[in-house]
Amino acid sequence: MQKNKYKILTMKKLLLGITAITTFIACKNPTVKENTSTDQQAPAIEHIYNPTYTDNFKIGDQKNVLLAEQLHQAIFAKDFNKIGESLADTVLFNLEDGSTIKGKEAALEYMTKAFSQITIKNYSLTGAVPIVGENGHQWVIMFDKADIETPDGKIQKVEWMDSFRFDNGKVVHVNGFVKSPKE
Repeated sequence: MQKNKYKILTMKKLLLGITAITTFIACKNPTVKENTSTDQQAPAIEHIYNPTYTDNFKIGDQKNVLLAEQLHQAIFAKDFNKIGESLADTVLFNLEDGSTIKGKEAALEYMTKAFSQITIKNYSLTGAVPIVGENGHQWVIMFDKADIETPDGKIQKVEWMDSFRFDNGKVVHVNGFVKSPKE
């Protein structure tokens, strides 16, 4: 009888243990995964103006930002050979005055004339955004500021926004806008 009582007590403890574990597992709070993705679809917005180029941009390749930064370094160092290596033969520059420069040779001539006599100091990158359009064009939009020292030692503060379109690791199109903020 003592053995039988021991078996029943052991069975009850075992059953109680299994029940407790099962209850614990069953009552565990379900984990709610918070969606922190930036790919969430925003509600459709009907814009006032229709883009003529493309209106479906996504974040592009950060490698293109690095290429644009390396181009900036080459410009600051006045390394026109390295600048030339980063440009496609058919590169197109659209400048803030409305002028257009076509081809690597003309672009290098312009850049040599524009940058060889000045020194860029206190450069600061405000932001760089790589984007790719629905047309497959890879762009980097950069916002920068710096002090420009002219040959006579005068300092001019400038801010600029450039957009660089890349194809196969080369710059194929540049849009440049520069302003000198009033202090």
